[in-house]
Amino acid sequence: MNENAGKLVSIDWDVMPNLSELTLVVPTYNRQHYALRQMHFWSDSPVTLHVLDGTSTSINKKYLRDLGKNVHYYHVPYSYEERMGKAVELVDTPYVALLCDDEFFIPSALKHCIDELKTHKDFVACIGGCLGFYSTKRGMMAKSIYNEMKGYGCFGATTKERMIEHMNPYVCSTIYAVQRSEVWKKSMTRFAKEKFSSPYIGELVFELATCYQGKSMVIEDLMWLRNMENKPIDFKEHNRKLQFDTWLKDPRYRGEVNLFYESMTTELSRIDGADKEIVLEDFKSAVEAYLDYCKKRRLLFSVATLRDQIMQFVPEKLKQKIHLARIDHSWKPIMDGAQNIQKDGVTVDMKQLKEIVEFMGKNV
Repeated sequence: MNENAGKLVSIDWDVMPNLSELTLVVPTYNRQHYALRQMHFWSDSPVTLHVLDGTSTSINKKYLRDLGKNVHYYHVPYSYEERMGKAVELVDTPYVALLCDDEFFIPSALKHCIDELKTHKDFVACIGGCLGFYSTKRGMMAKSIYNEMKGYGCFGATTKERMIEHMNPYVCSTIYAVQRSEVWKKSMTRFAKEKFSSPYIGELVFELATCYQGKSMVIEDLMWLRNMENKPIDFKEHNRKLQFDTWLKDPRYRGEVNLFYESMTTELSRIDGADKEIVLEDFKSAVEAYLDYCKKRRLLFSVATLRDQIMQFVPEKLKQKIHLARIDHSWKPIMDGAQNIQKDGVTVDMKQLKEIVEFMGKNV
């Protein structure tokens, strides 16, 4: 642990919006310096923050002494699914969102999401736009990412319509969204119940369970700052090469696939009391829609796939140099990147963004 971990600079929450109705859930694993940074950022804010640390040893208590009472740290060295199951028990505010340990949400955008959910009672999830960031010798660089989310919404009137609409074209727009807590808890309970061989299934389970329960929207407001420096946190049992469509058709995983269909339809039918057989047929239609999306996407990105295959044989140091060269060429200083997306009609709270950037600069 960095010796400066207990000396982080804090945010002045007197000039930030009131988010007392919101809980943020932050799972972390072997990245306790990021977890501490996240805790210090939200310390003494109106937000309730729950950090669930799966690292084998806990953070030293001396680094936790100066944190506000709104920050709750739990050392739970278990699987990701088990930690998220515990999170379901902890949330007691009307709204909740999942947040990565090394990323940031802009507070004003969180407030706008909550306001949208209060206005639109038939919507269950709301998220803003995303800016990816990367630290280089030139400073903090950024560019707009997940542009497929712009203007996206899942507006179907029925559970079947929403599931199919959400799966093709598929847009991962709810797992990091602000959600009504009763909806999030049901989706996360479903997510946490089983562990499958493909690491991509959990996300699909959560997204399908959420859109089953109601409509969702993406607002034209920068909310999410995604750290592009770090690779995804992997566990030994994760096989990132095992895509959903391969897993679904491989006879070796037939038992898991049967469990996937059985458990999902059972839990979804419990949500609204719908006939299980009807839910199963609707759910299968949604899966087929997703498979169709995967097929189209593979064709579209066949060139990129070939490039990725070639890159597998490139030495890691050279690969990193190539990656940084691309960033230097196409990414802009983070405040300039924010101004660019403003020109595209996205609202950006420049003052709060600057606060976050300065916070990151002081708390590396």
